[in-house]
Amino acid sequence: MTECHIHRYNAPILFFRGTRMQKHFIPIPDDIVEWLRRASTRRLIVLLNGHVYRRVRHSIEEIGPCLFMSRDMLRDVGVEHGDMVLVELEVDPNPDHVEICEEFRVALELDVDAGKRFYSMTSGRQRSLAHYANVAKRVETRIKRSLELAYKLRTRTLHSD
Repeated sequence: MTECHIHRYNAPILFFRGTRMQKHFIPIPDDIVEWLRRASTRRLIVLLNGHVYRRVRHSIEEIGPCLFMSRDMLRDVGVEHGDMVLVELEVDPNPDHVEICEEFRVALELDVDAGKRFYSMTSGRQRSLAHYANVAKRVETRIKRSLELAYKLRTRTLHSD
């Protein structure tokens, strides 16, 4: 992270329980939200207690601007609901970056039609699909999900098709 573009603050880990979702989150102060608006970005590099993540700034009516945290992030950072964390934010220099697990990457290489369709999608849609394969803990599950996604991409049978 480049020093001149980093915004640092301490924030609590909070929990939101809405009618349609439940999430741990970190609030984003108004001055940093304004900086992000001026930078015209929502994609961020976030450093939490020494752990680096690519995240997106969300704005939920009931809680305002925030960063969502997964259970894995809570575990990695070593925090839980109510704990304070040092947050360091920087604009993501590569906002279209999509993290793809090895199993899904190979499935897309082997199934050329699925790969062409996947890489023609927006980075947001790619991230959404890749997430399904990426979050599986077991290799077998990542392989199964990757093959399933490749098939659905090729046959145009994704939920959104």
